[in-house]
Amino acid sequence: MKSKTLIVGCCLAAILAKCGPDGRCAAGEPAPSVEATVSEWATVRVAPVQAKRRLIDWRLTDPTDVLAAVDKNLDELEQIVHKAGTQMCDVLAFPEDTLGLLNWYGMNVENAPQVLPQAVDRMIDRLGRAAASHDMYLVLCSDFTESDGATYNTAFFLGRDGKPIGRYHKTCPTWSECGARERGDSLPVFPTDDLGAVGMLICYDLVFPETARCLALAGADIIFFPTMGGAAVGDDDIGLQALRVRAAENHVYLVVAFRNSGSMIISPRGKIIARAEGADGLAIADINPRGGRQGGDAMNHQRDMRARLFRERNPAAFGILTDPNPPILEKIPIAITQSEAGRIAAEVLTIGEEEFRQAGELVRTGKRTEAIAAYRRLQTRYRGSWIDRVATERLRTLEATTSDSNAR
Repeated sequence: MKSKTLIVGCCLAAILAKCGPDGRCAAGEPAPSVEATVSEWATVRVAPVQAKRRLIDWRLTDPTDVLAAVDKNLDELEQIVHKAGTQMCDVLAFPEDTLGLLNWYGMNVENAPQVLPQAVDRMIDRLGRAAASHDMYLVLCSDFTESDGATYNTAFFLGRDGKPIGRYHKTCPTWSECGARERGDSLPVFPTDDLGAVGMLICYDLVFPETARCLALAGADIIFFPTMGGAAVGDDDIGLQALRVRAAENHVYLVVAFRNSGSMIISPRGKIIARAEGADGLAIADINPRGGRQGGDAMNHQRDMRARLFRERNPAAFGILTDPNPPILEKIPIAITQSEAGRIAAEVLTIGEEEFRQAGELVRTGKRTEAIAAYRRLQTRYRGSWIDRVATERLRTLEATTSDSNAR
């Protein structure tokens, strides 16, 4: 193991020397625990990568071509693993959509069973072997088609030997994701000797406080968070602040692996203790997975605030949280199906962007009538998306300009 350790044997011997065989000290009081005597347990070096955008062309239809593109991405990702290994990292976490297949999958769902299992096998094999050469844990994330034919947004946890310890299916995919993916139905925690208990969440999962709380209640010490977004829908930097709150309200370490920017490590007190810089940069921190949780109030302070927090909650009052049809849903119907939302999301990221650019080109070349018709089609085809919203704004401008010209 590469992590720094504190030898506790001398402390244990000192305790036993002062206490009898029944575990009680000379004064008749229970012996202090080793945990209470030791100020620091083993530390581990944790690193999420801020991977740059590596998207596989959604126009590729031949599985052989797609897998060749996967291998090309893996060549670069493997170098990041070695980079983390040379910096003596104990664990490395990659962002959501590690392989860059998100857009491809959205436009090629029918070909996914021929691609996703092989692509993920290659990812686990190649990156796992690279990580094992540095005795390093690994967290990866990709869409994955299971043996039952269902596809899940999946996070994979690999051991220091490069072999899978377990995987997690995203439990709270967005409305549009559900058009082509299944929801996971559990929030597993994976015990380790040196990282503590490990949990994983993916992107939109963390918008729901219940997910991190479930992992914390199951004993998670550290949550790895592969993502392409924050942890709240709102204004300004609320997405960032929500990440800090999730860590603090559950007293867990939160390791955020973000694409392009935003990778960081957050302490159980909600403090950002490391940030990544630049493309493929690493946020690195040495942490004690079982420490950093001191807290309390004027009446009672705890070495680990979870001892109080999770006893002070009142589960009997929380029944509505597990009601699949709470009263609020009757007041706010949704006007789009998951299937339609999934179709729109997939096309917005691919052909929709091309069609939007084409409409803009019509404006630039003075073809206002054609541009107006194009933007109206975009409104209908991509309703509710950013393309719909911006097309509506452009239409207002174009129609107002056309009306002024006709008035003259």
